[in-house]
Amino acid sequence: MRKNCCTCLARIENEDAPVLTMGAYGTPKLLCDECAALVETACYGREYDAIVEAMDRLTRRMSESNVDDRVTVATVTSMLAENAERAQKIKEGTYDFSLDEEKQNEGLDEIPEELQETEEDKLLDEKDAQANAKFDKAMNWAWIGVGIGALGFIIWKLIDLLFLK
Repeated sequence: MRKNCCTCLARIENEDAPVLTMGAYGTPKLLCDECAALVETACYGREYDAIVEAMDRLTRRMSESNVDDRVTVATVTSMLAENAERAQKIKEGTYDFSLDEEKQNEGLDEIPEELQETEEDKLLDEKDAQANAKFDKAMNWAWIGVGIGALGFIIWKLIDLLFLK
């Protein structure tokens, strides 16, 4: 499956491409390495000029590629608005960089406890897999029997048609 960057539409060669956001039906919106670096600088950079430059380049890349995906545009727009305030506070010298650590830890890395797979779920999945394997084996033998029966019937009809009349 061909993957393209959601912001600049460049082909993504990286197997573990960073995810900007999730789209409809849980489809990840992936970033190329260049756009991922721009997003990283825009969100977590420590120098005002570098942040502004990253935000400008990211915006320029999106406009040049005519990105029309609403989810991507909305995500990038809200991200840039949030980080414009951050950049302004950095310029003024009032930004607390400890907030960045909290923001980085918020990501999709942590799965809520109620959604994590338990040992009981794993055992149940294993039992289901074993039961499905037994059922598949039984169905395969049944279909082999049906095939042999059909072949026998055809041979019997040929013998009856050619030799017994």
